[in-house]
Amino acid sequence: QQQQQQRKQQQPLADLSNHWPRGQLLEKASFTTSFQGIGVYLRKMVSVMTAGDGGCGGNGNVTATYDMDISDHPSVPSGGNMQCPASVESTRPDPLPPQMEIPDMPMTSLEEYRLVDPLLVQPLVAGSSYYLTSRRWIVEWKQWVGHPEMQSPKIPQLPDPPLPQDGFTMDSTLSTNSIDAGVNRPKRNRTHSWSKDRPGPIDNAVLLEEGSTTTLRKGMVENVDYCILPEEAWFKLHAWYGGGPEIKRRAITAPCGAVQVELYGVNLSVYKSSDLNGTPVTMNESKCSLVKDVKASACEALGLQPDRVRFWDYFECKLSANLEEQLDHSLEDCKFTADHPILLEEQNADGTWPNDAPANPTYSCAVPATSSSSTYNGYSLYGNGSALQSGVVGLQNLGNTCFMNSALQCLSNIPMLRDFFLSDRYTKTLNRSAYKTNGKLAESFAGLIKEMWSAKSGSKVTPRDFKWQIGQFAEQFSGYGQQDSMELIEYVVDGLKEDTNRVTQKPYVEAKEADGRPDTVVAKEAFEYYRRRNDSEIDDMFVGLYKSVVKCPDDACGRVSVTFDPFLSTKVPLSSSEEQQLTLYHVTVVCSHSTPARPDPQLKVSVSLRKDQNVADLIAAVAKEVDGLSAKHCVLVEVYAQKIFKYFEESNCLDAIRADEFLLLCEFEEQVSHDTESEEVRAANEENRGVVVYHRHKSASYYGRRLHGIPMLLTVPKQVTQRELCTRVLKKASESVLQGAPMPANWALCHVKKYSETIDAEPLDPESDEPVGLEDLPHAYFCLDWDPDEPLPARLLETPSRDYSNGVESEVELTELFKMFVKEETLAADNMWYCNKCRDHKEAFKQLQFHHLPPVLVVQLKRFQFTRWSRERLNRPVHFPLEGLDMTPFCVPSALEGTVLSTRTYDLVGVCKHIGGLGGGHYIAYCRSSVDGEWYEFDDSHTRKMTPQEVENDKVGAYVLFYLRRDSRPKSFGTLSG
Repeated sequence: QQQQQQRKQQQPLADLSNHWPRGQLLEKASFTTSFQGIGVYLRKMVSVMTAGDGGCGGNGNVTATYDMDISDHPSVPSGGNMQCPASVESTRPDPLPPQMEIPDMPMTSLEEYRLVDPLLVQPLVAGSSYYLTSRRWIVEWKQWVGHPEMQSPKIPQLPDPPLPQDGFTMDSTLSTNSIDAGVNRPKRNRTHSWSKDRPGPIDNAVLLEEGSTTTLRKGMVENVDYCILPEEAWFKLHAWYGGGPEIKRRAITAPCGAVQVELYGVNLSVYKSSDLNGTPVTMNESKCSLVKDVKASACEALGLQPDRVRFWDYFECKLSANLEEQLDHSLEDCKFTADHPILLEEQNADGTWPNDAPANPTYSCAVPATSSSSTYNGYSLYGNGSALQSGVVGLQNLGNTCFMNSALQCLSNIPMLRDFFLSDRYTKTLNRSAYKTNGKLAESFAGLIKEMWSAKSGSKVTPRDFKWQIGQFAEQFSGYGQQDSMELIEYVVDGLKEDTNRVTQKPYVEAKEADGRPDTVVAKEAFEYYRRRNDSEIDDMFVGLYKSVVKCPDDACGRVSVTFDPFLSTKVPLSSSEEQQLTLYHVTVVCSHSTPARPDPQLKVSVSLRKDQNVADLIAAVAKEVDGLSAKHCVLVEVYAQKIFKYFEESNCLDAIRADEFLLLCEFEEQVSHDTESEEVRAANEENRGVVVYHRHKSASYYGRRLHGIPMLLTVPKQVTQRELCTRVLKKASESVLQGAPMPANWALCHVKKYSETIDAEPLDPESDEPVGLEDLPHAYFCLDWDPDEPLPARLLETPSRDYSNGVESEVELTELFKMFVKEETLAADNMWYCNKCRDHKEAFKQLQFHHLPPVLVVQLKRFQFTRWSRERLNRPVHFPLEGLDMTPFCVPSALEGTVLSTRTYDLVGVCKHIGGLGGGHYIAYCRSSVDGEWYEFDDSHTRKMTPQEVENDKVGAYVLFYLRRDSRPKSFGTLSG
């Protein structure tokens, strides 16, 4: 506290947001003596508890000792005992490194930034510990510290002072010693945070399965759902903010050499031979764990002696391999999959083994089909009936491998590709010098195709070897997380063509531009150059040729570059290049007052802006759509779980706003911009405070109080009385919630802490002229308690969520998408072309057209948009023809000479379909069999016959389309009329 007081005396307190802020502000030079919401005072120390100390850290965990008002924190149980965070990893926790110094608490947001940000950019180190942290919380923290990632690239940024090497200084004037000295790392620019509201406790519960304290949600995406923090950064932030639970993981080296953080590990179901029908013991181990260590842990868990047990791979509840011969191998080497069963075979009393007896059948798990251990991702593991048709077999899901299964089914049903591997023609050109794969990918793919088309395969096949093999070559496919199906398709096709490439020593070839030569000459030359390095039957099937024309926009230059470029697949956008640069933002607006023309002050507005624009542009665009709305009097916030989650600065880039965020724009009667040049505005800020009012209600259907609806925001004088505040809040509620109707008689307004909104508090006295006491609070939080004996108003029953009502997109034909694909476009600023005549990067004009069309045309519908902060799935319906796709209009005219229509017309043979949203989606495949010409659905292990109309009607799910050129059309598809 003395240090805090000294800093206050040394530094003038900057004029920050004392109520609703917008605009650029000065950095705050001091911080209140307690954390908002959890009541953690300055006296907070981090201690390393040694074994035997007892209490929360007795096992060697790093723990934080809090001096706090327990009632302030809803997550603390009665009795005042802080609970240790749940550890998701069973490994022994590491003590706090002796060189790691954590200050008692952060001083300013700028100092927090300088202490933590350098840690976030360090590369992963194999064997080191890392911590998963909710991306939402990290964004809130970055908002607080004014991280440069939160700022629009259009706003000029000032260089940040260097970080002191030893500790940190209390004064805003930093020492000249810099951690960046001698390091080739650019200075990170930053903006100053306008908000005095610090983030609350770290909340990682959103990363876990509902109701679990240890199991991670499936399908999570880094930097969309979670961020990876190095150990020192986690210890600092956790010591300052508290919360949890702690989710610790270690970085491992993948078989391909890349370092990655292993999220999920391998779930093992451990059976013992004496109780095959009993419930197995579950374990979670790293895929890098050695078999002998896993055996020791399993024996300990089941109370068995390792020397009297044989360890078996019990895949599909059948003896698959004797792991005693692979004790020094890792689980990854043994091709273990997610949710993998293993068996401990117990030795007989006479020293023999049960499985060695001649009359003893192989162990088979007799668990009923309804039990959890007998099902795998929703489908039965047992029973393998006959296939519906030759090649129509399911592929077992090995743990989030639906993306792989759907892709493999589509590739399996391309007749020429299937025949190439079934006939063993691939062995004649098998390339053992192929980079990384050395022919092994082709051999594994051939083995899988043969099994899928074998009469003995039954109704399903397990692609276990292929999954393991591809994980050895590409780290993104080595784990058990959901991946992009198109990424796998491209990797497999490219790998197969390299594994069967007749060219083993690739010569250097320099591409040449047209320089005025005819297209036919340049295209032939480009194809010959390509063939010098790539010569395989896979190339014959999949590789086509684009004509690429790039023009310098400078008329004085006039440079035109014409090249012919090979392609394996075509990625068509679902909108034009101009539309792609725009994003539709849905904003709920709450005006400061109603008007005769606008009796309801709350309305919804949708505006389109470019992603490189900022929040100020968004507020201005919304203000233009609402009569009488003043942009200078508005504040934009994000609402999450019925609470204010984030306050946006004017300089925040729109690229950082995710598609699922609920945006709330509030108008106030006073100007809320903080223009430091305006004495009038600064004086108003000094006298006013911001107030957030949440709506609470208690009913018999649930325990305690819950928040509902959209929060109310208003500004009040810092000397406001209880009577005046109640009057203002009731007026605001009447206008925005009841749409002018009077408030019910039974209500209460309670002053709460920011992160304790559901805790009961003493209500304000609506008849009292005593001040509320807002002088020392930057923002104040209140809850308006509605009558528990009356139903809530209809508006409060609405769940804040993004409004898609104005965003329903119209259906588009696939041919229209090809028209947009071949249309000339202007390159974006982040994708400029270097003009060697101007010697400068230019936003050039570019056009692609088809010159050579391959027998197999793979078309990806670009349904996923990616930004620095988010990924979004586009649900625009696309109508694609099942037969007769004519590519003539999209080809270079010179390429049509001497060709027939059948070489430019395509019939659909496969569809890779994506269902649901990002992260939690699912892939299935629709394929047309070359045996009987019928369409079939492949949903992991499940297969069924379907009608052509069902395929054609799935316009939103279609993601990757596989078209077969008409001159390669199988006879089973039938003859064409006309």
